[in-house]
Amino acid sequence: MVKVCADLSNKEYEILLSLKMIEGNEGEKLRSLFRYYLSNIPELKSADYALKRYEDKEEIDEIIKEVEEVYKRTEYPVDGWDNDKIDKLIDELIEINVLTIMDGVRTVSSKFRDLFKMLLHNIVTENQDLDEHRGAMIAVIQLLKEFGAGTLGKDTRRDDAILLNEGWLYVYAKEIRKARDFIRTKKLSFLEEESDKEIIKVGMVEVQE
Repeated sequence: MVKVCADLSNKEYEILLSLKMIEGNEGEKLRSLFRYYLSNIPELKSADYALKRYEDKEEIDEIIKEVEEVYKRTEYPVDGWDNDKIDKLIDELIEINVLTIMDGVRTVSSKFRDLFKMLLHNIVTENQDLDEHRGAMIAVIQLLKEFGAGTLGKDTRRDDAILLNEGWLYVYAKEIRKARDFIRTKKLSFLEEESDKEIIKVGMVEVQE
């Protein structure tokens, strides 16, 4: 049992006393209060995340490199993990409000999903040549640091990122790739049409001459 001692302000003490109004024993009350805190973490603006991404670039790149090494060894790493490891990762992700349980089904929390979609869009927009799935990994790793409030180690974030992308978030990167391919195809089609028009114009001039 861990004991924590701290000096509290009057307001902090009032908040502590309010735990009496939260159902459950002491441990469950603190857990409920912690989850309430997590659900109310203020969302940063895109520019704030971009700055943090720049500041943490070295650390993020290091984790990305480790993820790539994992995928060099096996195409589906989660399939090789034992159930205890997967359950432990999922429990931790639920604790920090990354995953949630709805109607008995584990899914990504709406807060994490919305922020992930925003970051993924920003990341692939910043770098048009960046692979969409690599961009998704960067977004997840960055958000895991924010949601974990610095409590998740690099190895945990690496495994969490792999689990989240394979289990729930892969589709978003896939859809962005489809959209990018569609835009590229439309651009190529347009350029070919314009090129054909120019050829026709040149041909008509030559005929007239």
